[in-house]
Amino acid sequence: MKTHIKRTLRFRWLILLGSALAGLGLVNAPAEEVTVEIVHYFNVQGQIDALNQLQKDFEAANPGIKVHFTYVPFGELVSRTLQMAAVRKPPAISAIDNPDVLRVAKAGILKDISADVAKIQVWNDLYAGPKAAVTDGSKVYGVPIGSNSLALYYNKKLFADGSITTPPQTWDQLTDTAAKTTKSPVYGIAFSAVNTEEATWQWEPFLWSNGGSLSDLSSKNAQAALELWVDWVKKGYASKDVVNWNQGDVPNQFIGKRAATMVMGPWQLANVKKSGIDFGIVTIPVPKEGSKPVVPLGGEVWCVLKGDPKVEQAAVKFVQFTQDPERLRKICDTFNYISSIRSVSKQQGEANPELQPFVDQMDTARARSQDGGAKYPEISLAARSAIQRALTGQASAEEALKDAAAKIKAILSK
Repeated sequence: MKTHIKRTLRFRWLILLGSALAGLGLVNAPAEEVTVEIVHYFNVQGQIDALNQLQKDFEAANPGIKVHFTYVPFGELVSRTLQMAAVRKPPAISAIDNPDVLRVAKAGILKDISADVAKIQVWNDLYAGPKAAVTDGSKVYGVPIGSNSLALYYNKKLFADGSITTPPQTWDQLTDTAAKTTKSPVYGIAFSAVNTEEATWQWEPFLWSNGGSLSDLSSKNAQAALELWVDWVKKGYASKDVVNWNQGDVPNQFIGKRAATMVMGPWQLANVKKSGIDFGIVTIPVPKEGSKPVVPLGGEVWCVLKGDPKVEQAAVKFVQFTQDPERLRKICDTFNYISSIRSVSKQQGEANPELQPFVDQMDTARARSQDGGAKYPEISLAARSAIQRALTGQASAEEALKDAAAKIKAILSK
């Protein structure tokens, strides 16, 4: 009995001692778990698999930090990010499409991570275009997940049928190729001119490679770039339906052998391979032989949002974790993206020759926000309206572009 009383008293004493020490901070309490919520619009199985693996690896390397991915439809991601921040419940990270980064940054909700990216080993090996997409002066608002752009896919059998031995490198050669391969129901070239960002994006390689700018669509360089497209449609080398085709419809035409060439990005590479078509890919043809193609950059950016300092710190850790070269290569390969890091993209091109044309264009590729900054989305709207008007015959290329140029001038003067 006495022994039992002694044990009880000793147990109570230990509880009291533990409570006292905890109150003095001398006993370590369990670390508070931090959750990093990441909003994104990735819905391809390979992308989802890559994100799940990234989550597993990061959580294993960072006990106490949990990652939670939240899917948001593409068209809603920016507005949802802004709304969540407005009610003081921001996600830790938003995977923002690169032309929208500076626009979202202007809202004051993104963290300047310039000091943090300086610690990333591969940061100085980043291509100029992707860096421009996330940079405003000395401030950096994100880290590219990877990049994509546009190149020219071509059907080798249809080329052989048209007695074409060499893929086109210039506009004249491309037009000649389109003429020789157009034979009902096959069109010589397919592209997207639907009334969305897709039209501006697909036209930009022709505009920019010709020295044009969205900021001055009344220029002769811009007019020549649009007249090229108009000419293809008028002559029947491209379908009139290009004004209705999005970037999912275009590869269907190519895979269905109803288009000899198409303007398309690397994300469709797996689908084209799966189709069994004998195909090739070359860089976007340029106005004059010897000049360099200037293509727009696509791809998303890890953007850290302002909020709880502990969550911000954990979010930065996640972003830095993704930038290990080997891990970055796996992510980009799974996403069918070109790495925004030179050394990694070089490895990708060497391992997969079909990606090499996209890699070759990275040095001169441009961030879309380099043409209009945070106002790019508004400018793009004016540009694609002009493209639609010209291709449907509502106005000449010159008239449509002059009207768009006036709208853009007003946008830039705000």
